[in-house]
Order: sequence, then C-alpha cells, then structure tokens
Amino acid sequence: MGTEKMTRRAAALLLALALAAGLFPAALAEQPAAPAPMDVDLIMAKNAIAGFGVKGADGKAMEPRHAPEKRGRGLPDETGVEPDYRGVVGYASLQADWEVSRFNTFTQTPWQLPVYEEKGGEFKAAKDSIKHKTPVLVIDQQIREAKGHKFIGYLKVVRLDIHRIVWIDVTQFVTVPYWTYELKEAIKYGYCIAVYRNKTRYEPMDRKKHRGTLPDGLRVLMCYTLASRYFSPDRSSNPLLGIVFKSREKKESYARSFLFFNEDDLTLIY
Repeated sequence: MGTEKMTRRAAALLLALALAAGLFPAALAEQPAAPAPMDVDLIMAKNAIAGFGVKGADGKAMEPRHAPEKRGRGLPDETGVEPDYRGVVGYASLQADWEVSRFNTFTQTPWQLPVYEEKGGEFKAAKDSIKHKTPVLVIDQQIREAKGHKFIGYLKVVRLDIHRIVWIDVTQFVTVPYWTYELKEAIKYGYCIAVYRNKTRYEPMDRKKHRGTLPDGLRVLMCYTLASRYFSPDRSSNPLLGIVFKSREKKESYARSFLFFNEDDLTLIY
C-alpha cells in the first residue's frame, strides 16, 4: 500500500511539472468557462448578419453590439434625440402598459408579444407572436418622438431564435436580459414574476400601511417601476411594489391588490 501511495504522488508530481513546462496540450489543463448568455447572443447575431447579408450605414456588413447604456423601450438617452438601436443586440420584452397587469393571467408563461408586418409604411399585427426574453438584432427602425419625449414606432429585427425577420413595437425592446439581475434592479427595466415566502418579520403592506399575511409560494407580478403610480409608505422595510390577485365570488373574476414587499421575501423566477 505504501508503494502505491508513493507511485501516485510521483505521478501527480510529474504531471504537474509537465503541465508547467507545456509538454501536454492545453486541453488537459483547466477548460475555459462557458460563454455568458449575452456573448452567445452576439455570436448568433453575427451568424444572422452573414446569413441575411445585413449591411450597415457604411455599406459593409453590420457589426452587432451590446448597448447596455441605452435605456430601450423608446426612451431617449438625450432629450429630443432619436435613440439609434440599429446593430444593437437586445431582447423582446413585455411592454410597460400591457394588460398582463390587469388580469390574473400573468402566471401563464411564456408571455407572448405581438409582431407586426409593414406594408406601404403602415403596420398591422401579424398572426404569429414572439416570446418575452427572445434575443433579437435590430437592423432598422421607424420611430418618432411623441409626448413626454418618448419615441414610439417599430423596430425591424432578426429573431435570433429562429433567424426570421419581423417588426416589433419599440416599447417591447430592451437592451439587457434584466430577468437575470437582482430583483430590485430587474424591476427598473420591466415586469417580473417573483415567488413570495416570508423570511423576515415584515409582512406585505398596502398603500395605507395596513399589513397582512399571504400564503408562501404565492406568485407575485412585480411592477415595472417607471410605469408605477404608487410609492411605498415604508421604503426601508417594504420598498418593492407587486400585484396579487384575489378571487371574487363570481367565477373567473379577480380583484387585484397593490402591495409592497420586503426584497428578502421574494425570489425572482421569470
């Protein structure tokens, strides 16, 4: 047994020395980490550009890029200046004023968003749809400034999941996969779903500071902060706004309640 241990130690030492001297191929060394999702999306965008022959303003092949500094959804980075999304790899995302916040259907995932067809400068909804979170590459845009300095209109995009060109509403476009962020950061970009489990002493609170209990495991629709009209009466303990639905006596009828939660009681799932 002692000889076997010495043999194993000697072999390990020789292998370490060989790797240090470069005598073995790099494949035997530690493998590189898998690429991040955004890197994979960029690779798919380059393939799409080659496949469709997409050209940039200079007449050369469009160079895709990530632009996390851009706000997306038609929100200008500079007042009065049209945001340029062409060449940006981003994601289809539930728009701020979508009806999901009004009905008890938000748990039916994946959320489906409309796509559009353009004919003679006019846009109409197509028969198919696009899933929330789908990576896309913007190749053209037709947007204009509206009230509140926000831009409205449509983006021509390549769906990177199936390599198909469609138009989407600019309000349904974000530049980052915010659902991978911490919850308090994610809601700055759009709606999310979180699961409630009370781990703190802070129960959910309504706008009048009334607290109440909710069942553990309840799914909560977390509100997009820029679309919210309500503010927490206690931002130190219950800063995050969510919507829960309670069934009324009438079948298929629900009442929604706006409640404020402690971040530690919520887990982002969608």
